[in-house]
Amino acid sequence: MDCHDVSSIATTTTHNDNDTIARTEIRITETTAQDIITTSTIDNHNDDNDDTKTRSIPFRKWWEFWKTEPSDVDPHTFSTTKKSLILAIIASAGAMAPISSTVYYPALTNVQYELNTTDTAVNASVSLFVFVTAVFPLMWASWSDKNGRRNIYILSFAITVVGTILCALSVNIAMLIVFRGVSAIGASSVQSMGAGTLSDIFDSHERGRAYAWYVLGPIMGPAIGPIIGGFLTEAYGWRSTFYFSACFGFCILLLIIFFLPETFRSKEKAQSVSTEKEETGQEKPEPREERKHKIRFTNPLSPLRFLKLLNVSLAVLYLGILFGVYYLLNTSFAWVFANQYKLDSGIIGACYLPAAVGGMIGGNIGGRLSDAVYNRTVKKATDNQQEKNPEMRISIPILSVSALFLLGVLTGYGWTIKQNVHYSAPMIFSFFGM
Repeated sequence: MDCHDVSSIATTTTHNDNDTIARTEIRITETTAQDIITTSTIDNHNDDNDDTKTRSIPFRKWWEFWKTEPSDVDPHTFSTTKKSLILAIIASAGAMAPISSTVYYPALTNVQYELNTTDTAVNASVSLFVFVTAVFPLMWASWSDKNGRRNIYILSFAITVVGTILCALSVNIAMLIVFRGVSAIGASSVQSMGAGTLSDIFDSHERGRAYAWYVLGPIMGPAIGPIIGGFLTEAYGWRSTFYFSACFGFCILLLIIFFLPETFRSKEKAQSVSTEKEETGQEKPEPREERKHKIRFTNPLSPLRFLKLLNVSLAVLYLGILFGVYYLLNTSFAWVFANQYKLDSGIIGACYLPAAVGGMIGGNIGGRLSDAVYNRTVKKATDNQQEKNPEMRISIPILSVSALFLLGVLTGYGWTIKQNVHYSAPMIFSFFGM
């Protein structure tokens, strides 16, 4: 084999190797292109899925008040700002019933004179309001468990605004009594649903402090109401107190419509969302058809079955006595300071202020004590591997001392009035008693 043959063979081999490399490069290029196309297709598909998920969860702008929160969002995961906003709205709404009730107290004698009626009939308008606010929260609570809290809030506040306006337009005591009852029906919803809304968004160890802020509304109501009512009655007449209440209720209604999301989740929905989240790491969006809210009616007296439980019955009895004494004092307060101490409506309203300030301070201290007792008891139960229960928030020593202290304060309040001591004395006792 000469050099020429070797050169030919080498050249041929080189050409063959080049052809093989070229074909290999072509195949690699085709494979790479196919992979790029496949990857692009998958990415586009995933983007479509993400878009679909995004579109399946409605985003509610501030003006789209007819839309509600997706029911697959756990309210406990709301941001701190959102929880604080909800708490502020519920606390303000909780002040509606106390303000509607107490803003009217300084005007009782004026109503009696203008409508030419008796003090018994005027007191009946107060008693009916209190009675309705005691009964109707049961119905609102049972309906909210079926139809959602937001819907019930909107309906109830619409009722109280209309009823309050009609109170201002009353031409006789009978009309006033009837529409005081109607306004109380709407205003009473927060008394049962407010605490439920807080439990929807706050965990157990946070609820005591949240509840302390929530009761500021119901406690501030009896303070602000008489003061505003006294000066309004003196300047514009007793009807202006109802117009003020109607405006306040309408403002709360607007806040609920535009800023309050739906917080209630059924146990079944909460469990399914939790299971889906554990399995996939994501919350599965609920089909749009299942998100439609349908008004469903239920037995409004169904919550009464809880009275069969001893712990519930004792709590209801204790709180019932406290609220009975509370409204008894508030109702008699205006008559005593007007007839015995001869004060005008504006000053009588200001005399309610110590009781409200004392209630605010006491409510805040009580909420913090409640959380401290609960956290300490839960920690002890966890260390001993015992079951946790809601009653761990109760401290019998604290309740006993508080009850005895209240008994002494009420005795002192009654004695100072009977002995016709200067009106600053019963005001001091009211500060510690409320």
